[in-house]
Amino acid sequence: MRIEAGRDYLLFDGDCGICSHSANVARRIDRNHRFVIEPYQDFAEAELLAFGISFGDCTKELQVITRRGGVVSGAGAINYFLWQRFPGKLLVIVIWTVPLLPLVEMAAYALVARNRRRISLLLGLEVCSVTTVPAASASLQRHDVAHPNDP
Repeated sequence: MRIEAGRDYLLFDGDCGICSHSANVARRIDRNHRFVIEPYQDFAEAELLAFGISFGDCTKELQVITRRGGVVSGAGAINYFLWQRFPGKLLVIVIWTVPLLPLVEMAAYALVARNRRRISLLLGLEVCSVTTVPAASASLQRHDVAHPNDP
């Protein structure tokens, strides 16, 4: 897959059950298809490196490549996505105007990111079934492996 100028890209870990589930929710919210919502594994790492992000970065947290070529990660990526639609815009305004709420949001995101394998298991979602093999073709292979950030 190629990254096109003028489009917003929301890149998630397709190897993560809760990430894939959340991406499906985001697709339903994004009715105007403003975002290309795809697993980072669908892109060549060299293409992502042009924006300053690696597969390792994408494994750790959600990434948004903005239509202007900027990159927003983690909780900020969620806020960027929500900001594009009216009801979400209000939520982002509340988060950033209530003292300490941005810190709570970032801490909650980090907690979910650290425990996403456990959360996926608890919710009965598929866990860690895809491993990316770095190659020019960015091909995917299926394996049952533990996520590198999980204990």
